[in-house]
Amino acid sequence: MKKILFALSILAAFFLGFGFKTLTDTSWKSDKDLKRVTGIGGIFFKVKDPKALRQRYSDHLGLSVNDYGSVFEWYQGADNSKKGFTQWSSFNEKTKYFNHQKKNL
Repeated sequence: MKKILFALSILAAFFLGFGFKTLTDTSWKSDKDLKRVTGIGGIFFKVKDPKALRQRYSDHLGLSVNDYGSVFEWYQGADNSKKGFTQWSSFNEKTKYFNHQKKNL
């Protein structure tokens, strides 16, 4: 029993040390290495009745909707002369659109 506890404590110390070093090591970080998110391309989800949901969001939230959902236009914070767009779309709960096969990944 003592051998098992000793082995577990060695493993725990190793993993805690490794995790701490990984979390605190910033030597790889530089501004040119880091990529930044400049926007969200879309919000996509499944619902029972996408058409009814689009109509509800149009009626109650004032969204301008089409057959695909709604598009939000925004300007980038770092350069407010650049536009960005985010698509909001609801899909039928039975859609296979979100099913990924290994060959597509």
